[in-house]
Amino acid sequence: MRNRNYLAALSLIGVAIFAVPAVAGPIIPVTVSNVQVDWSQGEGINMNSGGIYYAGPITFVVAGKPIIVWCDDLNNLVYIGSAHQYYETDAAGANAYLYNPALTPAQQITLDHQIAGLSYQGTILARADGLTPSSGAEIQAAIWELERPGLLDTSVAFQSGVDTLIGSALTNYDAMLIAGYSYGQLEAPGCDQAAGTITYSNSCQIQGQIFVSFVPEPITLSIFGAGLVSAAALRRRKRVETA
Repeated sequence: MRNRNYLAALSLIGVAIFAVPAVAGPIIPVTVSNVQVDWSQGEGINMNSGGIYYAGPITFVVAGKPIIVWCDDLNNLVYIGSAHQYYETDAAGANAYLYNPALTPAQQITLDHQIAGLSYQGTILARADGLTPSSGAEIQAAIWELERPGLLDTSVAFQSGVDTLIGSALTNYDAMLIAGYSYGQLEAPGCDQAAGTITYSNSCQIQGQIFVSFVPEPITLSIFGAGLVSAAALRRRKRVETA
């Protein structure tokens, strides 16, 4: 393995996915600090990509809060302990980042949802310390393989686990929606690219990390809002009655 002072955090996408510029939104500048990997829930894997890479959950600290992310940018580097300026986008931004012009619109939606489903599955398990080095690496490898068909691990048993995960990715996407989660992207565009503008290049430092976060369902917010209105009306009524 190269050196555990950094992790090679990926973008064979540059070889297989050449995206036209796409603007995501909303775009929120954030500072990522104290980048960490978890060797108890991930490991170095040897894929047919010319090197051994850490595969597993990565923790970014944003505004003092740890956030688990999954790499979707093979060949570029994320340094352990480092701090860097990123831009946070929503699901639309993640979809733009993952854009593959070789796919039909329906196939692109499937790809987006599969990767989000894997990110959700891995994040929930990682938070509960429910991954092993191998299973965490399998989830990360499944994301990379979806982005680049033909990418394989040298271990047959490992690859079998990756294939099983890919087969259940859409089921996990549905579970993510039911649980009230959404997904987004943390990106650090290089080569003077504007935030949210996606142009893949092996010669530029283009960092992309997908994440999931809990978002209250609209119906929950509506009920909560209705409750606030009712409480306010009741308070006004009591004031009138006691006046």
